[in-house]
Amino acid sequence: MASEDNSLEAAAQGLQDAQEALHAARRSLTKATLNAYAGGEPVYRIAERTGRTTTEVWNTLAVHAITRSTHLSGSHPTP
Repeated sequence: MASEDNSLEAAAQGLQDAQEALHAARRSLTKATLNAYAGGEPVYRIAERTGRTTTEVWNTLAVHAITRSTHLSGSHPTP
């Protein structure tokens, strides 16, 4: 080919850049979710503020070993 069109490479690079931005945004949302929960914000409110469901928020917390049962047992310590 005398003159090569670089649109394929540009599109692939654009996709890679978008995927990296998406991963960074997910990490940021996870960190903000964990901080909000640690600060005492209820799961339903985190879900409202982020446009996610409470199940999605609980799933994010569960990845970090925070579950409904640890939440309940942690909120009612045994003497």
